Amino acid sequence: MKTFRRDKLRRLIEAGKVVLDSAYHFDDMMGESRTDKEMPVAITPQDRLARKEGICYIFASDFEGYGRAWLNPNGTVTLIVHSNCNYTFKILP
Repeated sequence: MKTFRRDKLRRLIEAGKVVLDSAYHFDDMMGESRTDKEMPVAITPQDRLARKEGICYIFASDFEGYGRAWLNPNGTVTLIVHSNCNYTFKILP
């Protein structure tokens, strides 16, 4: 696995060149959630009520501080936000 710069990944998301391949999240209130549904990705808007259904929203803070990203052998990129939250993305041409 090769390291992938998180700032580059964020710019690709902002440009609309990324789709979600799969995701995993766990918290004490909601429990575990997983998806392997392909969907567009966007940065969460300041007005969270402006979010639209069918889009995977990522917080801008998910690209800062703790975390990492890497390029997988199949060309996807995995973003680890923290131990209980990760995303795998496909980069569009």
